Amino acid sequence: MKNTLEDKVLEPLYTLYNNMHTRFPLATNYLSTAVGTVGGDIVAKQFTGNPTVRARDIAFTATAAIGYSYLAPKMIEWSTALTHTLSNSWKKLKNTTSHLLFNTALVTTLYFPVNMVYWNYLSLKNEEPLTLDNNLIGAATLGIATIPYLFADYVAIKRFSQPETKKYLRPFYSAVELVWNALFAGGNYFAKKL
Repeated sequence: MKNTLEDKVLEPLYTLYNNMHTRFPLATNYLSTAVGTVGGDIVAKQFTGNPTVRARDIAFTATAAIGYSYLAPKMIEWSTALTHTLSNSWKKLKNTTSHLLFNTALVTTLYFPVNMVYWNYLSLKNEEPLTLDNNLIGAATLGIATIPYLFADYVAIKRFSQPETKKYLRPFYSAVELVWNALFAGGNYFAKKL
């Protein structure tokens, strides 16, 4: 008899996702990513003075999901290939733990310029000027996000870099983005209220 949360909710979602990914992998990858970009923006807006979500907001963040759905697995592939290449000459990287930690730091580093482009893209969406000051705020914000994203990238590389688990990478990152936006935007909101 099915009576646990896993049996009632998670198992059917898992089966539905696997069936969708088998039949429509590109659409599933995109939708999985869009949950994080669109949903993350909606969550973040709830903590602003203007929580109204416009069609413009959805159009911008849904478009950004196209790039992220392609880049999420590619970043891990590129960092893993570079880490493997470096491990041929750098003996410390031959150690499994060092290899994984270096690969994690590398993928997080590779994401920084991509996320700065996204920061400016969101600035355009929010009709804010593209200034040096705004980019410095973005760099500082992304610097703060580095710590939780290092952990997320570590989990992503360890759990979702194999061909059989790669299809779960985008939903994983979307969940991370939703949680991070809720915590970060909510923390900023409550800090201003104090």
